[in-house]
Amino acid sequence: MRIAITATGAVLAGCGAAALALGRGAFGLADAPPFHPALVAFATDSLWFLPVLTGLAEAAALSGQLWLIMQLRSAVQQWRPDLDARTRDRARAAAGDLDRDARSLPGVADVRIRLTGSVHRPRLRMTVVCAGDAVLGEVYGELGAGPVERYRRAVGMPDLPAVIRFRLTFPRPDRRRPRLETA
Repeated sequence: MRIAITATGAVLAGCGAAALALGRGAFGLADAPPFHPALVAFATDSLWFLPVLTGLAEAAALSGQLWLIMQLRSAVQQWRPDLDARTRDRARAAAGDLDRDARSLPGVADVRIRLTGSVHRPRLRMTVVCAGDAVLGEVYGELGAGPVERYRRAVGMPDLPAVIRFRLTFPRPDRRRPRLETA
């Protein structure tokens, strides 16, 4: 999705730059009228043309604004869930227990927990940092069977979806080269 948005933005920025350059006379068309005379004649003769064009432009602008509002809303819901204060307090308390239980599993180095979403679609997001030699299947099974299930019960949402992401850490090899001994 980001690639499509970036490409669309680049095309629109290029069109805007070309229009600005055309208006400044960069292409040798400084004395030419901005619109073709046939288009001006058509717009003058057809009384419906400009209102339809204006309506289409306003519809495009409105859809862009609605899309932007939806993107901002989802970003805010990830930052601060749209839940009541009591549920947020229970989630914060249960997150401490979930963090402690998850860190006690073999191979787990770090855990980040976040309750996101809206009132109607909450979800638990966990990022679990494990050692490179950890068996992820066992860690995942232990998390789902124990700590995550206790978190769901503590929050009061037995069917809360949980998204668990794993990151592996590997020890960095020693970059120092051994010294060569000369005889």
